[in-house]
Amino acid sequence: MRSQRYPQLPPLDALVAFESAAEHESFARAGEELFLTASAVAYQVKKLESTIGVQLFARHGKGVTLTAKGQEFLLLVKKSLSSLESYVDWIKHGRLAPVKLITQHAIAQLWLQKRLGVYQHNFPDNELEITAVSAVSGNPQDTDIAIGYFQHDPGKNWQCLWKETLIPVASKAYKAVTPVLYQDMNWHDDWRFWQDEKVIAKGGAKMRRSSLYGLILQSVLDGHGAMVGRVSLIKKQLNNGELRPWPSENIQAVESGGYYLYQSPSCKDHVVAMHFCHWLTKLCSEEMRYPPICLIAKKQ
Repeated sequence: MRSQRYPQLPPLDALVAFESAAEHESFARAGEELFLTASAVAYQVKKLESTIGVQLFARHGKGVTLTAKGQEFLLLVKKSLSSLESYVDWIKHGRLAPVKLITQHAIAQLWLQKRLGVYQHNFPDNELEITAVSAVSGNPQDTDIAIGYFQHDPGKNWQCLWKETLIPVASKAYKAVTPVLYQDMNWHDDWRFWQDEKVIAKGGAKMRRSSLYGLILQSVLDGHGAMVGRVSLIKKQLNNGELRPWPSENIQAVESGGYYLYQSPSCKDHVVAMHFCHWLTKLCSEEMRYPPICLIAKKQ
């Protein structure tokens, strides 16, 4: 019987019978899987074809094969049934398998950690597993979600969350005759944007490199040198005065690259993954409206 609330939707039993018959290309084998007779499966499929007005199978002596329309419809049915099953399991048991998220160390430590805490406080049944790495590939493997920094758009499977702004920074008390410049090894030579600055370019400046941005940040906060600050990652320290533009307030900030969100194909069938991605993109949209105080003052 067709639903009065959703008159265009075929019965669920007919969709399940169609999916099984399509996978096996046989009404008989589908019947074995569903504990039905072959004629019962054929009846369900015929009813489905009549409901939607499309021939889904070509019948022949050796069995059945999907028509072009049938192949298109199978993709939709499989995705819908899989999603529905996941939602039912989520409601029934209160949780799904943890969502796997991969991101860079600096993003995890300086940007994601606090926000993830807020998300998990508000949605305690939604579990995420975080893996931090030195660099995120443009084609992530074995993960549901990825957040990565790229200087250029990594492609159609990625969505830009926000653009990055770079500016040299140091602690308020830092003064040195011979500058010590910290460089993150994973994000190339960010100092190139200011290589013509007199204070930075003069002879004798020491370059210290590390693959951990958080370690560099702590060294700069302790007054040991200057670094190229990624504004979105150090906004808190800029706003509370722990860091300031260096060597002076007049140093120019530059835009360079951005942070992108990747969602794997499997992510679309995972209700928690989709919920987290929606929450994250909305949060980023709201947060990026408010640049650090020091950059606002400079523009004015």
